[in-house]
Amino acid sequence: MIQHPQQRRRVAEARNKVALEVMLVVYAVGATIVVVRTIILLLGVTDRVWIGRIVFGSTALFTDALARVPGFGHQLLGPFTMVDLLMQAIVILFPLGLMATSPRP
Repeated sequence: MIQHPQQRRRVAEARNKVALEVMLVVYAVGATIVVVRTIILLLGVTDRVWIGRIVFGSTALFTDALARVPGFGHQLLGPFTMVDLLMQAIVILFPLGLMATSPRP
């Protein structure tokens, strides 16, 4: 079926909007976990407490893999390792990247 170019453009814009909204929801969930992890580290909560076990367990796949990189496992600022600072930087810089690549009106 041949579509009118304007109709194809509307469909493509709708797909792009859905993809952006899904990406933002995934970012929001990840950013929430990183912020909660940061607060828990600042408060000194261990994985013996249920909330610490949930948060540290949900980030363990990412943090354990990065901690094996030489230099990333060392503590830099208080309880924060390079991995924690990297996750915080991703949370901060991701929206800036979206804004930088967004089409200008």
